[in-house]
Amino acid sequence: MEETKQFKVVFPFVEAGLGHIMPMRAIADAFERKYGGRAEVVRLDFFRAKGDPDMKFVEDELIREVKLHNSRRGRGSAQFFLMRVAGARLAMKYLMAKRYGRGFEKSLAFMRELDADLIFNTHFSTLYYACEAKRRGWTAAQIVAYCPDPVLGLQWDSRADLIGVSGGGKARAEKTRYFKKTALAEVPFLIRSEIKEYTRGKAHYRRELGLPEENFTILLADGAYGAGKLRETVLELLKSPQKMTLAAVCGKNEALYREFCALSAPDNITFKPYGFTDKTLALAAAADLFVGKAGASNLAEPAYFGVPAIVTFCATPIEKWICAHYTAGGAAVRVGNAKKAAALARSWAESPDKMSPYIAACARHRRADGAEVFADLLWERLTV
Repeated sequence: MEETKQFKVVFPFVEAGLGHIMPMRAIADAFERKYGGRAEVVRLDFFRAKGDPDMKFVEDELIREVKLHNSRRGRGSAQFFLMRVAGARLAMKYLMAKRYGRGFEKSLAFMRELDADLIFNTHFSTLYYACEAKRRGWTAAQIVAYCPDPVLGLQWDSRADLIGVSGGGKARAEKTRYFKKTALAEVPFLIRSEIKEYTRGKAHYRRELGLPEENFTILLADGAYGAGKLRETVLELLKSPQKMTLAAVCGKNEALYREFCALSAPDNITFKPYGFTDKTLALAAAADLFVGKAGASNLAEPAYFGVPAIVTFCATPIEKWICAHYTAGGAAVRVGNAKKAAALARSWAESPDKMSPYIAACARHRRADGAEVFADLLWERLTV
């Protein structure tokens, strides 16, 4: 006889970059695996679940903003500055109730309709809606969030019942007035649990991907939308005299993917472009070096495999914080100029021993139990 489900736990996904989706999926998987017999687990695409154009408008605007952060330098920094000047609560009220006002009341109503015991968030938008719905008395759910960045930014609603953060983020947040009264938890960085299955070595995954086994292999990626400096870095690396493999992940940037597919690489270089792919873990496991944008998963997954990073682009202060976390620990180096980044990559391809200190530093990031730790925290919130 099936055990009666005691609780309803909702995991609302938001399409605004993989840095939010990956930890959401990891925790939902871990929670369902450990506690699914005692709780109803509901996964939904929050802004698309109702088929409402006003709610979809919000997600479309969030996606557009992510792309603008990549294409317009300084936009993200300016927005964070204005948030500090106006105050986080007022700034978020303007953003969600005015700027994205078309979907505001409908999103709050959907939070009430979900009738959850716990709502878990990895994006600030659903966190804000959940906190507002609770303020109105529309939900009695526990409101829990995970910030995928090592610094808890002001866009994360301090009214949450619990916010988890990694990379020393709890200690930093506790020093600020905004999060002074918020329950915070320091947890291991959330990385996909399936990463632990990739144990067969670089040569195996190169064969699996159809890449040369002997080449120095560079993985390049600039997030889900393939923006940043991916194009110019690839073009610079294609001039390299060394024998190497370039695996460039364009994500949802279809125009860039088509352009890359039309390029001719010299005989000494194997060039393999990818669009939006499910092979990113295999690619990270196959790589010697990562080059690209300072997204949370972008840097965490290669580091897990002992793959150092050259960070070429940080779109927002959030990504600067992520980058600083890895550069301070010695697992990455930031080189904002594409030509200089390519030159450094070539020097490491020529003399891989130069990467030894960075490879050793990556070992400090080899932990993949964050999702299980957080799943236990969710269950504790439900059962206290």
